[in-house]
Amino acid sequence: MTKHRVKGHPEFDYLLDLTRWPNYIRYKLDKRRYRKSIQKTLAIAQTGGHVFDYGREDDPPIPPKQILKKIKKKYDIVFIVFWYQMISYQTIEAIYNKLHCQIHLSCVDNQAVAGGCHFIGDCPRLSEGCGCCPGLVNGGMDDFTRFNVEFRRNVLKHVRPIIYGNTHMQNINRRSALLKDYDRLETVYPLVNNEFYHPIEKPVARRQLNIDSSKKFILFFGCSVLSEERKGMRYLMEALTLFHEQLTEEQRDSVLLLIAGQFAEEIIGKMPFEYRYLGYVDLTQLPTIYSAATAFVCPSVDDAGPSMVNQSLSCGTPVISFNIGTAIDMVLGQDTGYCAHLRDAADMAKGIMQLFNSTEERYHEICAKCRSIALERTTEASFVKTLQALYEKYRL
Repeated sequence: MTKHRVKGHPEFDYLLDLTRWPNYIRYKLDKRRYRKSIQKTLAIAQTGGHVFDYGREDDPPIPPKQILKKIKKKYDIVFIVFWYQMISYQTIEAIYNKLHCQIHLSCVDNQAVAGGCHFIGDCPRLSEGCGCCPGLVNGGMDDFTRFNVEFRRNVLKHVRPIIYGNTHMQNINRRSALLKDYDRLETVYPLVNNEFYHPIEKPVARRQLNIDSSKKFILFFGCSVLSEERKGMRYLMEALTLFHEQLTEEQRDSVLLLIAGQFAEEIIGKMPFEYRYLGYVDLTQLPTIYSAATAFVCPSVDDAGPSMVNQSLSCGTPVISFNIGTAIDMVLGQDTGYCAHLRDAADMAKGIMQLFNSTEERYHEICAKCRSIALERTTEASFVKTLQALYEKYRL
């Protein structure tokens, strides 16, 4: 079930059909009401760097009864993923009360662990059960984040959901006041469409992108919003500068940067190498771009993923990143790239240089390992196997 109709997936049930004019009007009115509710909950005052998906847990974006009406039969498992602007823990409890079956939560970023924020960072309130939220100018000890933690705690006791996450996410979960003693945290690898994200011969991919044959070492990096602090572009810029300083003029001329994403004004003029700014990239172009690159560089410093790391590996392209997020499971110690110490630009430059100096034979070995680990850990078959094993483990 999804919030809106999904093009190309007629088998999906959905809550809102915005192609029908009355539904569209109702959706816009409900959205306006909900945004006003959020602003009231947040006291309209947030400090920078904090993202709240919703306000109080007892005021979900869509009324639970609207979702329950769509559930017309019994299920063994309810699998919930990326519930942004659709449900809250109140909805999860309502679904459980109707079906009395296993609830599996595949969390995106840090949705499950705190009082409502999407990214935790190094917030000291995580281990205290929130309250006095630094993301709220007017947050007190009993602000809505404290209410949410307690609300979630009661739902966890009643519903007992199985909470999925990668190693990085579960490490954060176990530091939290909410989940530190919870016994249903499971480390699960991500699910990737490995048929869509597949290797393309590099010469072919580079010709498709009209990349000059003199460019031998190509680094691809990007995200939705390049100016977002947690995406770590300032560390990447420093790493690229350090890498540049170690090369001869001839070697520098062989390097090309491919940059994807929006709001790139702050970094575009500071590139130490020749670059091509791709702007917003359509999903269908990504396999070609990953395949054309020598490596995908991910400088994120506060991220549970990102998914681009997994997509790059599936395309057989090594990843250079900091040791957070999915890279801990998919890159660190896996011979699929390089994991630098968090926020250590010099170490990231070392990883780039190490790949630059690799022999052709060694590089092909790394690329083969990238695709191999993707097929081993992120396919539909491996995910289904994990899901079945967890179902049996926690069978009611």
